[in-house]
Order: sequence, then C-alpha cells, then structure tokens
Amino acid sequence: MSLPEPEVPTLKFEEALARLEAVVARLEGGELPLEEALGLFEEGVRLTRLCTTRLEEAERKVSLLVRDEEDALREVPFGEEEEGREDG
Repeated sequence: MSLPEPEVPTLKFEEALARLEAVVARLEGGELPLEEALGLFEEGVRLTRLCTTRLEEAERKVSLLVRDEEDALREVPFGEEEEGREDG
C-alpha cells in the first residue's frame, strides 16, 4: 500500500530513501496488480523528488575549507573547491 501523498513531504531523507527502496523492491517483484503497481510508481516518483530536493538543500548548506594560492584557508561552497586550488 502506498503512503498518502500529504505524508511524503514530511519524511526525513533517510526515511524517504528507505521507503523508495522498499517501493522499488515491490515493483521489481512483478507480482502486483496493475492499480497497486501504478500507485507505488507514483509514490516512488514523489519520493525521488523529495530525496533530490533534500540532497540539493543539504548541498547548499555544506561549505568546505580549502587552501588558496597563499596557503591560507578559506571557506567555499560545496562543489566549488576545485576552482580555488592550484595543482603543481
């Protein structure tokens, strides 16, 4: 049985991912009636979107300390650390 739509946005990332894995496992089993499979598929899409949103939010919050060309530490947003490094 799928989760009611209003409950999905309240799930934490770990809960949503675990539920998504369970949904995928049930769908891969291939023994579900069509209506139940469609409901689970729709739930899986909602869970995927939720997980993606949660990951994007976390990535925006993460910052790293990197050394610049003067060997000083500076804070940069996650994903931009390579731009501030000089190799060699």
